[in-house]
Amino acid sequence: MRIYTRIAMSMRTGRILRAEFVHFHGPVVLCKGGGGSSTTNTVDYGYNDRMATLSEEQQAWAREYFNMWQKNFKPLEIAQAQANLSLLPLETDLYKKQLSAASTLLPQQTQAASSFLSAATKGVDVNERMALATADAASAWKDVQAQTTRANARMGVNPNSGRFQGINAALDTQKAAQLAGARTQARVGAEQENFDRLKAAAGFNATGGILQGIGALTS
Repeated sequence: MRIYTRIAMSMRTGRILRAEFVHFHGPVVLCKGGGGSSTTNTVDYGYNDRMATLSEEQQAWAREYFNMWQKNFKPLEIAQAQANLSLLPLETDLYKKQLSAASTLLPQQTQAASSFLSAATKGVDVNERMALATADAASAWKDVQAQTTRANARMGVNPNSGRFQGINAALDTQKAAQLAGARTQARVGAEQENFDRLKAAAGFNATGGILQGIGALTS
């Protein structure tokens, strides 16, 4: 008699793929239940019948779903696969053209990257910005004193009076304050721009750094 210690079976066909066993010659004891009376019937035929019915219903549902897939979805999946196969040569050709265009643009991108890094690290001249701001503010004040003198003369104010001198002193103070404010604002703005340029250069990367960096400089 064979006593099997390991059996490998195909779940699809039920065929035994591999079996390991030993030969036994000797007495055999039959297991007939949990020690109850041998005349007691422990089989629940009603339960077994219900489970068999449920299993048959499940098989019917599976068959119904398979028929629906075969009728409605299988043609769609086949058509999608055929469409993908027809698009494959076009996608390959497009990818080749993209690679060719990228290799053509690479020297230009390298030059642009070098120019961007040079401009970013060089920065702007803070003193030049302050001088320009001072010149703009002084230009705005160029005709203020003459206009004030003419306006006071029309109102009969003596140019040699203390009142007139006080008006001029107030104008000079206001002019000096605006010139100082323009210089300070220009200095702070230039220093911030230089910081932003260095920050953009530090965050520069080989793939998207060119456009990001140029955008940071022009924003």
